[in-house]
Amino acid sequence: MDLTRRFVFRGSASAVAGQIYRPKTIIVDVTGASALGVSGGRSQAQIPGRSFGDVIKFGSGYTLAEGLFDDPRQAAAVTDHKGRQSELTATTTVTGEAREISVGIKPVVTIKRVRGTLISRSARAGSGEPSIVPRRDTTIQGVLVAGHALTVNLNIGLFQKYDTLSKVRAAADDPKCMRGYGAQFASGATVEGQRPDRGALISRDGVIYATIVKELKWEGKPPGNARIDGHTVVVKDFGTVYFGELLIGKEERRLTMVRFELGSPVGGYCDFVDIGSNGGGFP
Repeated sequence: MDLTRRFVFRGSASAVAGQIYRPKTIIVDVTGASALGVSGGRSQAQIPGRSFGDVIKFGSGYTLAEGLFDDPRQAAAVTDHKGRQSELTATTTVTGEAREISVGIKPVVTIKRVRGTLISRSARAGSGEPSIVPRRDTTIQGVLVAGHALTVNLNIGLFQKYDTLSKVRAAADDPKCMRGYGAQFASGATVEGQRPDRGALISRDGVIYATIVKELKWEGKPPGNARIDGHTVVVKDFGTVYFGELLIGKEERRLTMVRFELGSPVGGYCDFVDIGSNGGGFP
């Protein structure tokens, strides 16, 4: 048996997901999401809105995962034994969107629109790492926390510039970069109360934690029961809302636009627009 070196596509997009365990169990069960098979192609889903108990509601959702070879003529020639698949380059695009979101019994948090897109291009010959970047249509709009407007400012360009893991690690070694963008590399964060070594990135098994959020700010007077902490909002008797979380690995990135850790009186987890993209040659 002779194995052919091939490009293995991978991409996924979810508009809404979650599981609630207090005061009763509620599993978020939606009718669509998008994922690629190893051969690539296109997967799309239009998702009708739904409510899950009195806790989670959304008006509509959309997902797309698309993985294609960049040059159709060259790809056709390979299928006719005129070249090798390993010589082809590929691009994977994953997009998720959710509208009219509300979380909490009152509700506590509402969001008009969340959208995220990642574009992955196959590994470059030099670094051996794919370029994976958020696209400019990535946005979080119309956020209200306890009736108070919250602006979520994103810095998409930073992670377009540092589009590989090697570039991110090099940026972390640059004091000027960390002074300007340390918050986006979560330089002031702790992990379960423990602060990493000074200047160190938060990482596990080679995957770095970062955020596309440049700044959160209240548009007017802040609510008395909520406070901004980095790229999160902590709400008393509700939980914590995380915005724009980005996991950066050598061959993949995963972007979660909005994630909730719910504490009291409702306990559980949910997220809106979670997308992941990578792909590479094998064997």
